Amino acid sequence: MIITEQKPFAEILAMLERHHSIFVLGCGVCAATWHTGGAPEVQALASQLREAGKQCAGWSVTEEACCDSRLTRRLLRQSNTALSVSDAVVVMACGAGVQTVASLVDLPVYPGLNTLALSQIQSLSLAWERCRLCGDCILAETGGICPVARCAKGLMNGPCGGYADGKCEVDRTQDCAWVLIYERLQQLGQAERFAAIREPKDWSRMRSPRVVDKKGADRERSG
Repeated sequence: MIITEQKPFAEILAMLERHHSIFVLGCGVCAATWHTGGAPEVQALASQLREAGKQCAGWSVTEEACCDSRLTRRLLRQSNTALSVSDAVVVMACGAGVQTVASLVDLPVYPGLNTLALSQIQSLSLAWERCRLCGDCILAETGGICPVARCAKGLMNGPCGGYADGKCEVDRTQDCAWVLIYERLQQLGQAERFAAIREPKDWSRMRSPRVVDKKGADRERSG
């Protein structure tokens, strides 16, 4: 799940300084589940805007992910009356959702959230970052534990010399990812995998901006 946090209202208000009539849009998947951009949060922001002297022309929450341009385009068409009297849109979704809306409307579009991480959900108040979207997954070699996301240094052959008592030298409250990998491989009867020397990470697989075309190759395109 994409983890987000709400921007301070003062920051949102500063972004909207030149605008009076605002449309607020939330995301029905990640942000709604994480309680940062579902219906309650969207309505709360709309109320805050009204109290601050802004006009909220309307609000909505996508039924599916806000980053799905097909479904978001349909919802925006259904909200055309409200959008026609709006001079800005605030999107309570991840950065991909904000950019999706920006590509579909001829209005200034502003983020209501900060995008933090792609994470594993532990509860509705706790999430652990687990993936860096590197495009070259090695989880089969590391017992299902990602060193790119979970090692503070992103080491491909660890642990480093700074770990102590199974803890990371960068943050002593965190377990060393490579200690976790070693223990997991032992548990799985695959300890020999730990001794394998891994080549330096091919960071070209993490290039940006990336376009993923299922009918062709993963390719790079600007714009």
